[in-house]
Amino acid sequence: VNQLKELIRRIDAPLHEHLQAHGVDYLQFSFRWMNNLLTREIPLPCSIRLWDTYLAESDGFATFQLYVCAAFLLHWRER
Repeated sequence: VNQLKELIRRIDAPLHEHLQAHGVDYLQFSFRWMNNLLTREIPLPCSIRLWDTYLAESDGFATFQLYVCAAFLLHWRER
Protein backbone atom coordinates (compact mmCIF):
# COMPACT_ATOMS: atom_id res chain seq x y z
CA VAL A 1 0.00 0.00 0.00
CA ASN A 2 2.83 2.38 0.83
CA GLN A 3 4.55 1.57 -2.46
CA LEU A 4 1.37 2.49 -4.34
CA LYS A 5 1.15 5.75 -2.43
CA GLU A 6 4.76 6.58 -3.28
CA LEU A 7 4.30 5.63 -6.95
CA ILE A 8 1.23 7.86 -7.34
CA ARG A 9 3.04 10.68 -5.55
CA ARG A 10 5.87 10.43 -8.10
CA ILE A 11 3.85 9.97 -11.31
CA ASP A 12 0.80 12.13 -10.54
CA ALA A 13 1.47 14.53 -7.69
CA PRO A 14 -1.81 16.48 -8.18
CA LEU A 15 -3.85 13.28 -7.79
CA HIS A 16 -1.88 12.32 -4.69
CA GLU A 17 -2.37 15.78 -3.21
CA HIS A 18 -6.11 15.67 -4.00
CA LEU A 19 -6.50 12.36 -2.18
CA GLN A 20 -4.52 13.67 0.79
CA ALA A 21 -6.49 16.95 0.90
CA HIS A 22 -9.77 15.02 1.06
CA GLY A 23 -8.53 12.65 3.73
CA VAL A 24 -8.57 9.59 1.50
CA ASP A 25 -6.17 7.02 2.86
CA TYR A 26 -4.75 4.63 0.27
CA LEU A 27 -5.47 1.78 2.67
CA GLN A 28 -9.20 2.42 2.27
CA PHE A 29 -9.25 1.19 -1.32
CA SER A 30 -5.92 -0.36 -2.22
CA PHE A 31 -5.85 -2.99 0.53
CA ARG A 32 -8.85 -4.67 -1.10
CA TRP A 33 -7.21 -4.39 -4.54
CA MET A 34 -4.00 -5.97 -3.26
CA ASN A 35 -5.71 -8.58 -1.13
CA ASN A 36 -8.03 -10.03 -3.78
CA LEU A 37 -5.91 -9.21 -6.87
CA LEU A 38 -8.68 -7.01 -8.31
CA THR A 39 -11.11 -9.92 -8.73
CA ARG A 40 -13.96 -7.87 -7.26
CA GLU A 41 -13.29 -4.87 -9.50
CA ILE A 42 -13.03 -6.45 -12.95
CA PRO A 43 -14.83 -9.24 -14.85
CA LEU A 44 -13.59 -12.80 -14.44
CA PRO A 45 -12.09 -13.09 -17.97
CA CYS A 46 -9.98 -10.01 -17.29
CA SER A 47 -8.98 -11.38 -13.89
CA ILE A 48 -7.81 -14.60 -15.50
CA ARG A 49 -5.66 -12.65 -17.94
CA LEU A 50 -4.15 -10.71 -15.06
CA TRP A 51 -3.45 -13.93 -13.14
CA ASP A 52 -1.72 -15.31 -16.20
CA THR A 53 0.60 -12.31 -16.17
CA TYR A 54 1.13 -12.55 -12.41
CA LEU A 55 2.33 -16.12 -12.87
CA ALA A 56 4.40 -15.37 -15.96
CA GLU A 57 6.29 -12.44 -14.42
CA SER A 58 8.99 -13.33 -11.93
CA ASP A 59 7.85 -10.64 -9.49
CA GLY A 60 4.31 -10.29 -10.81
CA PHE A 61 2.62 -10.28 -7.44
CA ALA A 62 4.72 -7.34 -6.36
CA THR A 63 5.66 -5.04 -9.21
CA PHE A 64 3.01 -5.82 -11.82
CA GLN A 65 0.14 -5.61 -9.29
CA LEU A 66 1.48 -2.29 -8.06
CA TYR A 67 1.45 -0.80 -11.56
CA VAL A 68 -1.99 -2.21 -12.38
CA CYS A 69 -3.39 -0.57 -9.25
CA ALA A 70 -1.70 2.71 -10.19
CA ALA A 71 -3.23 2.44 -13.67
CA PHE A 72 -6.67 2.04 -12.07
CA LEU A 73 -6.21 5.27 -10.15
CA LEU A 74 -4.92 7.15 -13.17
CA HIS A 75 -7.77 5.85 -15.33
CA TRP A 76 -10.40 7.11 -12.87
CA ARG A 77 -8.48 10.26 -12.04
CA GLU A 78 -11.09 12.69 -13.35
CA ARG A 79 -14.04 11.06 -11.56
